[in-house]
Amino acid sequence: MAARIFLALFFIGMLGRAEAQPNPVESHRMHIKFSGSVPHPVANRAFRRSFIGVYDLAFTYRIGLFSGFSAGIQAKHTLWRIPDNKIPGLHTVGQFNGGGLSLGYDYPLGEVTVLYTEINVGQMQVFYYGVSYDSMPANFQTKYNIKYGQVEVGAYFYTEGNFAIGMQTSFMFTNYGFDPYKLALDNHKAYVASDLEGSVVTFNLGFSVVYSFMEKKGT
Repeated sequence: MAARIFLALFFIGMLGRAEAQPNPVESHRMHIKFSGSVPHPVANRAFRRSFIGVYDLAFTYRIGLFSGFSAGIQAKHTLWRIPDNKIPGLHTVGQFNGGGLSLGYDYPLGEVTVLYTEINVGQMQVFYYGVSYDSMPANFQTKYNIKYGQVEVGAYFYTEGNFAIGMQTSFMFTNYGFDPYKLALDNHKAYVASDLEGSVVTFNLGFSVVYSFMEKKGT
């Protein structure tokens, strides 16, 4: 399915630009990208057994540097929830909010297509809401400060002027060792010591919109 969507976006981009002209990623200095994806936890078994990803939203602003490289900043917001098939009856949700620095490399293919890779690093605050417990643990905690690093690859296609649409996939690594006991989740589900091993890692797959502006002189 993802491959079919990728090919459809490619042909839309090709049809949208009939006259020869430079690829906007090369002819403009600044680029903003809004991406939405579905996050999937792949490490820290306790987190995987408790939460599913609802959405991951990111806004990235970068300035072109040289030879396809660019640098800028990113803001992120991720929402998680506990579904009934993992812990019935709970309405607990978690949010990861934050941002940091972004470094990217764009590789244009023709007039409309761009392949890219992106590395993002920063900090996030984690909040949990709707926590339910029979007895509050001594180490009860619903707010955390964590660090993250994200590696993303994808492609986008200019379809109308300086606007492009694309798709991407990424892995996000954190230093957050999720502990369900601090949220009193063990009041509702049994965990074992091995469930707590490792930090939270997520796999994301989604779509994006890109806008390039501030045209370079002489293009």
